[in-house]
Amino acid sequence: MEIQIISGFLGAGKTTFLNKYIPLLGGRTVVIENEFGETGLDGELIRHEGIPVREIYAGCICCSLALDFRSAIGEIAETFHPDRIIIEPSGAGRLSDIIKACNKAGEKDGVSLKVTKLITIVDITTLDEYADCFGAFYLDQIRHARLIFLSHVHELTAEEKRTQTECLKEFNPHAILYEGDFRKMEDEALEELIRMTEDYGDSPNEIAADVLPADRVFTSVAIKNSEDMTEEELEGILKEVKKEGYGKVLRAKGIVSLKDGRQVHFDYTPSASGYEPYSWKGTGHPQKNRIIIIGCGLNKRALRVLFKNRDIKYPASADGCKRKMTREE
Repeated sequence: MEIQIISGFLGAGKTTFLNKYIPLLGGRTVVIENEFGETGLDGELIRHEGIPVREIYAGCICCSLALDFRSAIGEIAETFHPDRIIIEPSGAGRLSDIIKACNKAGEKDGVSLKVTKLITIVDITTLDEYADCFGAFYLDQIRHARLIFLSHVHELTAEEKRTQTECLKEFNPHAILYEGDFRKMEDEALEELIRMTEDYGDSPNEIAADVLPADRVFTSVAIKNSEDMTEEELEGILKEVKKEGYGKVLRAKGIVSLKDGRQVHFDYTPSASGYEPYSWKGTGHPQKNRIIIIGCGLNKRALRVLFKNRDIKYPASADGCKRKMTREE
């Protein structure tokens, strides 16, 4: 059973890449989605009929959820007998640890698997900031990749892009680096590029030394009971969340209902934010107004107020939640 890993830091564009890549695959494929936050969301955003998606959330499969991950691998192998499993790990997880977790699942549980493609998506606009702020933790995903795609390339000048790609090549001189916009690639070109990328299992490299696990570095907030809002209110929230008083918000995403009856899917990173119409494609009734926020030193109460969480009675300011607040019974 082949294991492909699509990694990338928070908000880099992993799910966007998967939605382009999955239709090109033959055989039987299963996707494992790992969400660092307390609820899953990305599984709903992978919209390909016949592709089972297993969600594992509230931690990282490389540390706090290692047993859940091993159990999921065994269950998938027994139930679906897939040709491959594609793993979209938490954006806060290190690629080297995901590789270790996959190898451990094979060794300890007797599942025949081979890690092949190691693909990392890099938001080129945040490379300098995140490399400085998170050091080896952030760079792990870049240094262990065999193929690197860029996102948000259109936001840089030609000179800025040249500087950043040269920096990436220094971090990982051995990986194939695609410098264009992967969203605009022809299917055949994408297939050929991935085909020519060396498999990890053919030439495994040294795994990086241990550093702090993700749940010691990042925190998250999950909001499941927010009020409906207008487009203007949502746009205001996506601007407001940049302020220091909320902590350092690295990623916010969610599906929310607008007051006019529509639903939208929004995405936020420090470098870009926006929203688009969302329509439920699954069976049964979708869960409304689910929001996930991931970052460092988050002011959870202020964020819950900002995103109109019904569980909060009293408003709080972004300067540290100075006003008294209680939770509804």
